[in-house]
Amino acid sequence: MDVGGVWKATGKEDKVSSNWYFNSGQLVVNYLNNFSYVVAKNKDPKGYTVVTIKNNVGKEHALLLKENGSNLEGITVEDEAYDQYLADRTVPDGQVIEYTFQKNAWGSMDEAIDFWENTYKNTDNEVSKKILWENYRRDLWSLVEDGTSNNTITLHFKNSGGAGGSYYQFVKNGDNTEITSFDGNASYPNSPTMRYTVQNADYKVIKTEELWKQ
Repeated sequence: MDVGGVWKATGKEDKVSSNWYFNSGQLVVNYLNNFSYVVAKNKDPKGYTVVTIKNNVGKEHALLLKENGSNLEGITVEDEAYDQYLADRTVPDGQVIEYTFQKNAWGSMDEAIDFWENTYKNTDNEVSKKILWENYRRDLWSLVEDGTSNNTITLHFKNSGGAGGSYYQFVKNGDNTEITSFDGNASYPNSPTMRYTVQNADYKVIKTEELWKQ
């Protein structure tokens, strides 16, 4: 079973949703929380594909998955129920979670930061001349949760001195991504400064809009 990519996980009973990004053994939940995972090669006796998930202190639990059309349905198995499952493959009566694949969705904050860095480091782009990389620190980025969902992710970049900063909003649209910048904390979300349309394949800016003039 191929679980790679971004999935919207929604509980069938409580209807609570979260964002899951499976990427080459790394799982990111809700853009920030990092885990590792391994997908079993064979299904268990009850037809589930077992995804073993480990947190950053080494604690493991399982996600039991079955295909349901283009979606996946899963049950999480944790703590004592996980020990029981390992012992005799007992599947707990937990809430079923529906996983829906999200095309063009952002999976993690790091994915968006990488996209920004690759765009601003591409010397074919005029924006590459505007960054003093010796003063740049990746740890100054943070997620703006109320500006993030589906194909849109919003990040804040704090000035190294601690005061002020700027916002960047990334919107995936097929082969391209729009990066909208908001210079200064007070400008977000109603007064964007610039918008760059960037090719996903090579991080080349193909359209520049000076929104501050509009």
